[in-house]
Amino acid sequence: MRYSVKYGPSYSMLVVDLEAGERITGEAGALTYMTPNIDVETRLRERGILGSLGL
Repeated sequence: MRYSVKYGPSYSMLVVDLEAGERITGEAGALTYMTPNIDVETRLRERGILGSLGL
């Protein structure tokens, strides 16, 4: 994995180059762009929505 921070300090963007089989986790809405050969997987955290609300 290689990474660089661009456009800082305001509106910084992390650019990450992943090797085959590597993964990265980001916040919802944080993805700006990606190359066509990247797969995106979305899922809830283990607590789920109700757990996050304290229910």
